[in-house]
Amino acid sequence: MARRRRSAGTAVVVALLALLALAAPGAQAAPRGSVLVVGDSLEELSSPYLAHYLPGVELTVNAVGGSNTFEILALFEESYDPSQQVIVFDGGTNDNPNYPQILEENLGKVAATVGDRCMVVPSVHGYTVEGTGNEGKNSVVRRFAAARPGTQVPDWAGFVHEHPELMQSDGLHPIEAGSEARAGLIAQGILGCLAYEESGGVLTASASSSPPTDVKTTHLQPVKRMAQREAELRRELAAGPVRKAAIVAVLRSILPGA
Repeated sequence: MARRRRSAGTAVVVALLALLALAAPGAQAAPRGSVLVVGDSLEELSSPYLAHYLPGVELTVNAVGGSNTFEILALFEESYDPSQQVIVFDGGTNDNPNYPQILEENLGKVAATVGDRCMVVPSVHGYTVEGTGNEGKNSVVRRFAAARPGTQVPDWAGFVHEHPELMQSDGLHPIEAGSEARAGLIAQGILGCLAYEESGGVLTASASSSPPTDVKTTHLQPVKRMAQREAELRRELAAGPVRKAAIVAVLRSILPGA
């Protein structure tokens, strides 16, 4: 990726994130740990910067651009090792926001596999489809974190809302400085998880769930891959009226007014 000139504001954001990561308890002599990171193109852009924030931490990264959470689950399954202490599940962007239960289902499968290991699940900033934004997916993230003590939720959606200057013209992918800043957010989540593990599962100021901020939805057009997945889901609904009724019931339980 071509290097871009950073504005003064951008430099301050990145510097602050670096300081926050380094200021986390235990970060100056980073606790040794093993971390698995799985995700899509956002993680592809962020992961090259993670090691800078996490000295002494063993990182395994498996990220493929354009992946929905079914595909990210497959990346997790092929890379997971029980020795890994922290799991970063960086997904949801490429799921159709009309079906947040897709994210819920796949997060549940990961949780069932890793047991009480600490997880990092960033909030979602993605495309709007048929007027539906990411409120449903971020509601899933909030509920998931609330049900699993220690779960870390780097607020990527809130960060994008506050720093649109760090995004590419598509409004979805960060520029180089934004990718570095995003890595800082995720690294803070990893450090929080490691602190939680070291404390024996006791929540502290550095290891507490941080629910995603409620922000105004940014309306973006669906990419080709998402449009294809949407068409598949529509075919599934058309083929099974019973399944359609079940999905509508789930949507109504998750999205007010659905």
